[in-house]
Amino acid sequence: MIQLVKHDTGTGTGQPSNPQDSSSPGLPAARAKDRLLGRLLAGCAVIGSLFFAYELGARATLPGRERQHDDSPSRQGSIAPNAAPGAEDLAQHARADEHAAGAASPPVRLVEPGPPSSEPAAPPREPSPREHRDRVLRELRASGPDHRLFAPASAVVGAWTSKLAQLGAPGAFEPLECYAKGCSVTVVHASAVKAEEATEVITRTREFSGWQAGKMRSGLIEHDGDRVEVTWILDAPPPDSPVLPEELPRDNLDELVERGSGR
Repeated sequence: MIQLVKHDTGTGTGQPSNPQDSSSPGLPAARAKDRLLGRLLAGCAVIGSLFFAYELGARATLPGRERQHDDSPSRQGSIAPNAAPGAEDLAQHARADEHAAGAASPPVRLVEPGPPSSEPAAPPREPSPREHRDRVLRELRASGPDHRLFAPASAVVGAWTSKLAQLGAPGAFEPLECYAKGCSVTVVHASAVKAEEATEVITRTREFSGWQAGKMRSGLIEHDGDRVEVTWILDAPPPDSPVLPEELPRDNLDELVERGSGR
């Protein structure tokens, strides 16, 4: 059997072809990549050298620039010589804040003083007992005469007169007056003490309690000397109501009778 051997016609050596020969298509690409990487590294080295040289130059000229900045008029007027680094920035921010606050603040308006205030109004004066009594009598008399109330009111006043005399607190009764709004009678007493004693008797009588409407007594009105007078008002009941009930309640004078007998 004859073995055939393939010879390389390009080299003439008669040896088999080497698969890793330079004629392989992968070698040029790898070499191109290596060359590109080398160029990138060289470029980075150049850039680093330039940056380093710039830093050296900047540091060499920094003291001069700082001295020139410190000697400026604005720097001298705003910051002390021994101010800490950054004080200029703080001062500038403070001035900017002051300017902004001044711009935002409303304009100040001067308030002119007004005319002097008048004296405070005095509180209303309380009417005297006589003034109050006279006002009530005017309103009563303005309602017009009414004889419907005269008979029952006369019975009430007669009972008061009798019981005051019995209990030692008499008074001088003036004529009874009756009008549409009610009746009035004025009583003069020897003193303020006697007037208060008579008031206690009258308010305990069955006639006072039985009157079917409002009752009131004026304040003490001074007369000459020690004498005082009071005016009793008996309001008119509604037209469809009786002036006095058919049966009057009991007097409440037992305590006063016992007190008078003990003196």
